[in-house]
Amino acid sequence: MKNKKVIRPVAVILGTLCLTGLTGNFNVVVAAVKQPEFNWQAAPTEEMRASLTLRDAILRAFARNPQIAEAAAQIRVGGGNLDAAKSAWYPQVSLQGAGGKSRQTYASGDQSSNGSAGIQLSQLLWDFGKTNGSISEQEYLSDSYRFSLYSTMTDVALSTMQAYLSVKRYQALVLASQDNIESLTRVRDTAKLRADAGLSSQSDVLQAETRIAGMRATVEQYRAQARSSQAQLTVLTGVVSNDLPDLPESLLNQKVTLDKIPYENSTLVRAAQAKQQAAIEQVNQAEAQHWPTVKVQAGRTRYDNNGGSGSYWDDQLQLAVDAPVYQGGAVSAKVRAAEGQRQAAQADVEKAKLDINQKASTAYADMIGGQQRQVAGEEQYSSATHTRSVYQDEYKLSKRSLNDLLSVEQDVFQADTMRIGALYDGWDATVRYAAAVDNLVDMLGIDRQKQSGDTLPAL
Repeated sequence: MKNKKVIRPVAVILGTLCLTGLTGNFNVVVAAVKQPEFNWQAAPTEEMRASLTLRDAILRAFARNPQIAEAAAQIRVGGGNLDAAKSAWYPQVSLQGAGGKSRQTYASGDQSSNGSAGIQLSQLLWDFGKTNGSISEQEYLSDSYRFSLYSTMTDVALSTMQAYLSVKRYQALVLASQDNIESLTRVRDTAKLRADAGLSSQSDVLQAETRIAGMRATVEQYRAQARSSQAQLTVLTGVVSNDLPDLPESLLNQKVTLDKIPYENSTLVRAAQAKQQAAIEQVNQAEAQHWPTVKVQAGRTRYDNNGGSGSYWDDQLQLAVDAPVYQGGAVSAKVRAAEGQRQAAQADVEKAKLDINQKASTAYADMIGGQQRQVAGEEQYSSATHTRSVYQDEYKLSKRSLNDLLSVEQDVFQADTMRIGALYDGWDATVRYAAAVDNLVDMLGIDRQKQSGDTLPAL
């Protein structure tokens, strides 16, 4: 009989603990079951496509880049932290249980029990801004995470476009080298005809063939660099394609001028500014620790004394006030630490503005320089091709030597490579400027502001 009396409170305690564990951890267990298995050993996938436009390349890079996935996951973390901060205003309900001897001593006598089980309820009434400050802090941090995602999207788009431009650059250089080989081949054929006619020596033919062999080596060098750039683009996008259309001309219509950069619209600045606002809320929370917290507490607990008449209920309904008096200077120290974080966050805002100004200024100068070099290269190429035509006619009339003709062929090739380099240097500076002023993705027709939370653009 005695064993049955002991088992009863123990059963009550175990039931309470099991109920608590199940209600508290059920969602966690379900979430764990829903999580797909992550195969960390699997290599990134690749596919062949006939053509790859710039916009498709960037969207595929968004879906493939782990930095964007990490930034999107951070938004979900911020959402969870925000909900956790808001939960302080909701009623807090808990189940409690204990087993073992317990004795309460009163003026009228003693009360003892072998176990207890009950429910507790508390409702926060006011804490002088501590909870509201925590909610505001998490709201600002959520904004910061979202703006950081947008900034990461710009960085990924920039790296993808630079790889895209690199492929286009070396493909153009390969074509220019092949054109030069064709022109040198015509020179060799002319030299061979003159040598067969006894108008010149065979050394002219050999000299022309040597120049052709050198140019073929240059072609292979450019092809190797094109393959390297193509491999980099494939890693970013997961697509293998040799057909890359030209960049859209809309990228040249940049409406943001260097002297009127809207720093307040930059996602990099807005992310830093949101962190600064969160730091301000941390200061307010730390200062609010000097003030009391007011809440209502209610509870009902059953104390079991071996199932006998000594068992009783303990009911509670109280207005609780928790007012710190002295904590060894901890609150003041937290205020100073929070103020230091606020100052650091403010410095990050200024740093973001300075970085934007520096990158935009450098890119703008490179863009102007590339345009001017391209104009000079076009003029040089036009002059060199005209000179080549004249020299070829004069060589046939024995008024020019083969060295003169090979020299002008080299001039044509240098002018061609110079204008190609200037063209793609200008494009590179253009996209870097658009990225610096945070206008690159928008000019491609991808509106980040319409993407809600961690939603990413889809193909």
